[in-house]
Amino acid sequence: MNKIKLENIAIALGTLFFVSFFSCKVELQTKYIEKQYAAPVTFLSSVNDDGSVSVSMATLTEGAAIFYTTDGTNPNAKSFKYTRPLVFTENVTVSAKAVKNGLEDSAVSSAVISISEKNPAEQDENGGAGDSTGGNGQSYNYKIDLSYLLIKQQSEESFIWKSGVKTEEYNNYIYNLDLTSAFINQYGRMPQTGEKVRVIWRGTCDKSLPESSLKLKLVDANTQTAEWGKARSDLTSFPEITANKDFIIDYIFTISSNPIEKVILNFTYSKQVLDSKITFKLSGLHSSFSKDFELAPSGDVIVNPHKGFVQYAWSPQYLSNKYWDATLASGKNPAWDYCSVVYTGTGWNYIQKGKNEYDWSKMDEMLELCGNSGRTLGWRIYPTNSIDGEKGDLVPEFIYEAGCKSVLATIKGTETKIRVPDWEDPIYLQACKDFADEMARRYDGDKRVEFIDIRCFGNWGEWHCSQLDGSEMPSAEIQKEMIAYYASVFKSTQLVVPSDCRGEVYEYALSIGVAKRDDGLIQIAGREDELAKCYSAGLPTVGENCDEYENMLKLVDSDRWHQKWTLERWKNVINTAHLTYYEMDRGGKCGYNFLNDNLDAVCEMNNKLGYNFEVTSAKLEYDDDLNLLLTVTVKNTGLAPAFFNFNLIADITDSSGKRTFMIDGVRRIKKGAFADGEEKTFVFYDSSDDLKKPLCDGDCICLGLYEDSEGEFPNVKFDNKNTLANNKLCLGRL
Repeated sequence: MNKIKLENIAIALGTLFFVSFFSCKVELQTKYIEKQYAAPVTFLSSVNDDGSVSVSMATLTEGAAIFYTTDGTNPNAKSFKYTRPLVFTENVTVSAKAVKNGLEDSAVSSAVISISEKNPAEQDENGGAGDSTGGNGQSYNYKIDLSYLLIKQQSEESFIWKSGVKTEEYNNYIYNLDLTSAFINQYGRMPQTGEKVRVIWRGTCDKSLPESSLKLKLVDANTQTAEWGKARSDLTSFPEITANKDFIIDYIFTISSNPIEKVILNFTYSKQVLDSKITFKLSGLHSSFSKDFELAPSGDVIVNPHKGFVQYAWSPQYLSNKYWDATLASGKNPAWDYCSVVYTGTGWNYIQKGKNEYDWSKMDEMLELCGNSGRTLGWRIYPTNSIDGEKGDLVPEFIYEAGCKSVLATIKGTETKIRVPDWEDPIYLQACKDFADEMARRYDGDKRVEFIDIRCFGNWGEWHCSQLDGSEMPSAEIQKEMIAYYASVFKSTQLVVPSDCRGEVYEYALSIGVAKRDDGLIQIAGREDELAKCYSAGLPTVGENCDEYENMLKLVDSDRWHQKWTLERWKNVINTAHLTYYEMDRGGKCGYNFLNDNLDAVCEMNNKLGYNFEVTSAKLEYDDDLNLLLTVTVKNTGLAPAFFNFNLIADITDSSGKRTFMIDGVRRIKKGAFADGEEKTFVFYDSSDDLKKPLCDGDCICLGLYEDSEGEFPNVKFDNKNTLANNKLCLGRL
């Protein structure tokens, strides 16, 4: 590989580039003034063995991104992003700038890339044809896309090879394609002795053919002399062809003697081909092009996993009962259509019957019902419930039998007393940890589980004893110790603490990745500001109102603890807290009345909750060598990051969205790494010889967001028009 000299003179406020090419070692000289500007882009180039030029770009500003154009326009952040050396086979001017947050963009730098024009057939001193590569390092001099020419000549979607009754004609087993006009139009003349012609044929065949069933060579077609039909190149055979599978014939012929009149590509095929009436489909195949896709927001409500509205279900019947109109199974409650997460709860002693005795049947049934309906489940399991009066002690009896201390607390506003554990008793604390161990063993990492509340202390496990006179919460150190223990056994599933986990304990929970679920919204002023701390810590926020929708409408704004529900306050809570999840309603109507009264607002805020991905621009480039370059920009228009790992995959598909082949592997996006309001540009580049595939008319260029990169179809939808039924976004058709 020969090196090329680049001399660059760059000035930060107005860059001028002069590029010259010599066959000598690289010398790179750059001068710039860096004030508040990013350092300008410099270029380094080299000539490849095939005569093409590789161009690398760099900037001295660490962490800066480089954007470039090749069409004469000035680059910006929506231009192509430089990720790897570029390869050029034609003269081109490359313009680039460096971009970094906190700095002004660099001035635009430009480099003129000149490809050597030396005549490949230039003779040496002895009158020969020069070196076999054509004298300038190119492995071929002329390139003919045979598929394109066949389509142009046939002007139909398919053609059948000579499959009629055998005649006495000489060319009964021959198909000839005249390449003369292709050479004249593309190169101005026909190829000469020693020059090379590259022929590319892309297509499919409806039958399998063994190797050598088809053969190719270049011949002359001078009808006036004895040179007619004379071979002008070597002979090559087709490899084995598999029925209905794409194939590519890519072969370089060396011209053995000068054509006199015409250049004919001569197909010779076996009797098997003749008798089988085999059809080769070639129409719609594309030569090089560049295409910008037109994209627009969907304008629809997009329900996606791990975000959005939550419906409450206190038993499996909320999901499975077909006769109760408010349930999911009835099909009569549209509120479920906006729900991606189901939330439930139960007393501790309903799950744990003894020290090592558990009944998880309710959770398992609800998990199965949620999974079957495309939803996930969150839950709380709590030790006390003052609403149930004397029956509100929900701590498993074996814990008291083991010696756990307790108090008789009075339910506020009544004379009813309820047994409540001493929240600091070591026996009680160990039982809580043992229960966490078993729950994590069964459910940590289960993809059907959305989040789990830590509900060890206080009334309803809400970390307060405000309605239990005579009971006191444990110390802050014990509270933090319990949070830390849960976090140590739940390594995958998201944990949340309840609304009354506050102060230093709340800060500690956030510091180790435990989020918050607040059930005091709307009615209690300022709760959304407290919940926003969770968002600022890079964690999902879970919101619930103080009471049922109908009850909150009856309130009057009397003090900060009693605020009436209004639509404006509801929207403000969502925006201020950057909610990832929010309850639709918890009443017996399962959100039906709330949705009926506020349908437009639900539709408006649905896509704002959590993440919401919209493709804002996409460009596809496809060159003569079957290299693909797809550049897409995606923006998160939601209120929060995506708090799960997912994968972005680009496909070439048929019209139904079924993958034909994947472009350049998987782009993995880590949990929390795609922030709200952020735009990211992804580049897919496919240049590997064993991955090259032809593009055809009707092909779709599709993007998909997958939690499981091995999944057949995406499970996350883009907020764009032209999203297919299988959740893939069709950027456009060819």
